[in-house]
Formats: sequence, structure tokens, C-alpha cells
Amino acid sequence: MENKQYASASVYGVASIEQLMPIVADRIQATGAAIRERHNGRLFKEKMLYLSDIEPEAAAAISCKVTFDKVFSYKPKSSLVQNVTDAIGTAVENECMMRYYERNVPGLLKYIKDKYWHKSSGTHQKVKNVITLMNRVDIEHWQPWGIQLRIKLGGWLLDCICESSQWFMTQQRREGRKTFIDVVPTPEFMVIKEQVLANAELFSPLAWPMLIEPNDWTNENPGGYLLNEVMRGHHMVRRGKPCLIQGETPIAFLNKIQKVGYTLNNHVVDVAKTFQERGVEVGKFIPVVDMPLPPKPVDIANNAESRKDYRRKAAEVCNINAQAFMKSCRTRMTMNAVEIFSKYEKFYIPWSFDYRGRAYPIPAFLTPQDTDFGKSLLKFHEQSFMTPEAEAWLAFQVATTYGLDKATMQERQQWVKDNQSLIARVAKDPIGNLSD
Repeated sequence: MENKQYASASVYGVASIEQLMPIVADRIQATGAAIRERHNGRLFKEKMLYLSDIEPEAAAAISCKVTFDKVFSYKPKSSLVQNVTDAIGTAVENECMMRYYERNVPGLLKYIKDKYWHKSSGTHQKVKNVITLMNRVDIEHWQPWGIQLRIKLGGWLLDCICESSQWFMTQQRREGRKTFIDVVPTPEFMVIKEQVLANAELFSPLAWPMLIEPNDWTNENPGGYLLNEVMRGHHMVRRGKPCLIQGETPIAFLNKIQKVGYTLNNHVVDVAKTFQERGVEVGKFIPVVDMPLPPKPVDIANNAESRKDYRRKAAEVCNINAQAFMKSCRTRMTMNAVEIFSKYEKFYIPWSFDYRGRAYPIPAFLTPQDTDFGKSLLKFHEQSFMTPEAEAWLAFQVATTYGLDKATMQERQQWVKDNQSLIARVAKDPIGNLSD
């Protein structure tokens, strides 16, 4: 999710938005009702004309999702106020446009959805499909709002989020001669974020390795997890057609690799725990490193300027910590899985196919198809002696991991022979030879 910049789909994003939505919906409802009653106020015409077709709950859901995605995105300038408000306005307009066509040409919209909306299509692509295809037919088309109106309405919805929750605020920053205004999380949100995350992860439906052998897959019965036959949460072929019958050979292959037992590599686990304690980043291992909040000034209670200055400095620290937290999410969840499975001698991994016939593990952590760090945590429970051919492939992988991924097979194996002492030092004492 993080690579796609969808913070709203992360564990903490989903849990936070679930808490935030009712508050924001109530605020939208209250301000909208006051405007309709008085027939005046800020953006009276725009709100009455353009937001009359969307209920407060839907507007709150869209606004909260977009705000989380933009504020916690890795993309530069994503959290700028103008970009956040424009994104909120665009998302709300897209929803209103869909509802407009649903009312006026429901049959044509259904045809477009059935024919052009695929599971792999993103929201932007789906909207472009509707706009492009609707413009080809002779109907009364949707009239675009324009960027100024989108920003106005998006700004109003962002204000509703900030004022009702106190979770986000605007903050000025200088880059050379230019001044930018960003939307950033408040210190109040960062304080409760850890508790929100802990509660959400406690009940989140994560797929883990199994402590007993997974059930066999058949064309008649689901395999993998024991409860899969009841819950039907995982299919033998992902995104495939359930009515198709699979051959005996691929099913036998899938059931065979599910019988392979794994155990944790305690040497790598100890090294990872040391790096985690010291806050050392190595490759895909990115630990959580929090900057402490600045000390509160003694006159914060009765000095508005001191209070404002403290909130600005604290928000800067919280913003840095929020970005660091997202980058370390994979490592933190992997180490959590290590903590859970370190007490067990053996575990198994349920597998399934994708629609192309490729085999993938169902769990997200502690699998042979994890990151380099995740894969290094695993050993086969039933070990065997290395053969010369296996040693050659191991040398190939060592050189590849070092960075020679474009070199030939012979060049990689030769590099390993030339660097035996270096490899031995790192293997025996990785912490002491980290700089190597």
C-alpha cells in the first residue's frame, strides 16, 4: 500500500478514518443545515448547488480518505494545502459525476463498468473511462466544476476535518525565497496514533504462517487454512474463474510445497534485534526511529505566541516521525511476526496460484518470497548438506545481493572466491563488520 501512496489503506489509516468519519459527517451536516436555514454564509451558492446530491457521510468518507493519502504520502509537495484541497474537490466531483450518470443514463454507465472496469484498474483510470466514453455519445454531459471551485469546496471540507477533529493543521515553511503551506498531522493526533494502531492491529485479519500442515487443495474443497473451507477467504487460483477445473499435476505441486516446514534463523534474528535496538538501517531493514518532541515552554498555558511556536515545532517533529513510521512499517510488522513465531520450532506456509499459474505464499510475512531481510529470517526445518551445485548457486546469490546483479554467472562466482575473507568476517560478526 505504501508504494502506491495509499495511507488510508494502511492499518492505522483505516482505523483512524473509522473514528474520524462520524465526527466530520456531523460537522458537515451542522454547517450545511445552518447555511440552508440562513440562506447565506461562506460558499452558500457552491454548497447548495454542487453538494446537494451527496450526503454528509459520503462527503466525510471521501474527504478523510484523500486527506490521509495526501498528508502521509512520500511524494514531494503532496501535502501542500492547494494539492490536498484540489484532490478532495476532485474526488467529490467524481462521485457526483458518477451519481449524475447513474440517474440519467444508468444502462450506459453499467455497460461501461462491465466492459471497461477491471479489477486491476485504479480509480483514476475508471473515471477517465467514463468521461471518455460518455463524451462519445449524444447525451447531456456532466459539466466539469473547474479547479477554482474544486479547491473552494475541498478547502471547506478540509476545514471541517481540521476543526472537528484537531488531527490536522496547516503549517508554513520556507524554501529559499518561497513560502509553502502544508497540511500536517497535529501533535494531538500523533499521541493517539500509537493507541489507534495497537487496537487496529489486534483485530486486523492478517494472514500468518501455520503451526500445522495446511489442508490439501482439491477441485472440490478449499485448502490452506483450516477454516478456509468455511470462510472461503482464499482461493486456489487468485482472480481466476472458480468454475474451471485444475489439473492433477499443479494441485499436487501446490500441496507438496505446503508440506515444507520452516524455522527461524536465530543468528539473523539476533542481529535484527540488535539493529532494531540501535536504530540501524540496513537495506530493507528500516527500524522505527522517533525524534523526541521539543520541551514545552513554561508559559505555554497563558502565552499564545509560545503556544503557537511550540505547536509549530512539535508538528514538524511529528511530520518527520510520521514519514519515518510509514517507511519502517514493513520492518516493524516483520519483527512482530518474528516475536510471535520465535517460540515455535516449526511452521508451514499455505500457498496458492495466481491466474497466470504462478505460485505465491498466502501469508505476507516470513515467506520465501519476502524482502531480502524477510527471506534471511528463514531456514528449512529439515536441513541437508550442501552439494557443489548448491554452493555455486549460493555464491551466485551472495554476489547478487552485494550488488553484482548485472554480472555474468562466472563473474559473480569469481567475486565470491576473491572475497572469501570479507564474506567470512561478515557472516561470523555482522554487527562488528557493518561498515564492510
